[in-house]
Amino acid sequence: MIKKLPLALTLLSLPALASAKGEYLLRGYLSARASHYTGDANENNGQRHRAQFEQEARFGSDLVFINQLRWTYNSLYSDLSSTPASDKKDTHDIYLGENFMKLKSSSWVTQIGYQEVAWGEAFGFNYADIVNPKDLRETFYSDYSESRLPLFLVNFKYFFNNGSMQLIYSPEPRFSQNLPVNLFTKNLLQQTQIDTWKEKTPKFFKEHEYGGKFSISLGGFDTSVFYYNYLDRDATYNLVNATLDKITVAESHDRVSTAGLSMAKTLFDDFVFRTDVVYTKDKRINSIANMTLTSTPVNMMNILVSVDTPTYNKFSAVLIYAASQLSEELPDAFREKSQSYSILKLTYDLGEDKKIDLSYTHEFAQSGHAVQGLMSWPISSTLDINVGAETYWGADESQMAKIKNASNVFFGIKNYFQL
Repeated sequence: MIKKLPLALTLLSLPALASAKGEYLLRGYLSARASHYTGDANENNGQRHRAQFEQEARFGSDLVFINQLRWTYNSLYSDLSSTPASDKKDTHDIYLGENFMKLKSSSWVTQIGYQEVAWGEAFGFNYADIVNPKDLRETFYSDYSESRLPLFLVNFKYFFNNGSMQLIYSPEPRFSQNLPVNLFTKNLLQQTQIDTWKEKTPKFFKEHEYGGKFSISLGGFDTSVFYYNYLDRDATYNLVNATLDKITVAESHDRVSTAGLSMAKTLFDDFVFRTDVVYTKDKRINSIANMTLTSTPVNMMNILVSVDTPTYNKFSAVLIYAASQLSEELPDAFREKSQSYSILKLTYDLGEDKKIDLSYTHEFAQSGHAVQGLMSWPISSTLDINVGAETYWGADESQMAKIKNASNVFFGIKNYFQL
């Protein structure tokens, strides 16, 4: 963190170096969520706290500076762990959010600094959302905008009549915050305790990531093709040391390349069809062979199709089918060769931005299930209250059963401010 301070201070001070006649805005939010776990969690109660402070400085219509500071404090990692002996530990982090300079004209825009880039059309598993690392502990039914972690990017986008072309480059890859590894090893290893060595973020310009997206609207279809070459956001685990009761593994992140296609089309005036097709080459998958941890490079194809319905009598729905396929079968792997899911999400509009969401996820091959209910109730323009519940269950080999400790009922409050 200390080694990044010079860059951070430079970014934060850029507005002050420009003309003092700019327009300034300070805004942000504070949120808290209390959970009571209904599964086999080590403790019955958990908590999540978040805060974000953002300064926006505008100098005319063409130059903007965004500076964010974020804070998180939660018990998610130990809440989700499947090891009964693990201690309950809260984790906290203070880090820079989006911090970038934005320069634009009538036909192009350039952003340089820490930022978030969202690709893809479809709701649900967000297979095309490949650029930014994420906090994977937050993504069960969480807002993806809160789970993304900023990445330093040079981000150029050029607009033409019916589309755009985007080019991005990063000199500093970053990695996702993964779920506890013991969720995937289960009974495949004889050791009951697993220690994990995290891989550090590479130094500036030691590694490079690059890619782009071409988008066009023709015949009522919004179509995008994209490519990104990067260090895998998900970790592969390599054996460091093993004793009779403990195993030590080290994270590694190998280079992969991903290409994809996203499309959206409005049908029958009101129904919206969306799809993402994403192909990743040389992604490493862990498996257990002869009681030893190994990893194998495979290719992966992900497909997601969704249909959004119009609102009828205050009800609307989203129907999703998602499938992920590896190029080969790996015995005792951290995931199955084929995974497929369906999601049905129903929304009831209560008016004045109040709503009730109910969703059901079915995992086909491994018979996994998930149900979530959420009531969003804004008290005012600056205060939101959320009450809900989510539960996960299924066969032991299912992905949903691996996160059954996340089953909980919760109460959350979020306060927005602007100065």
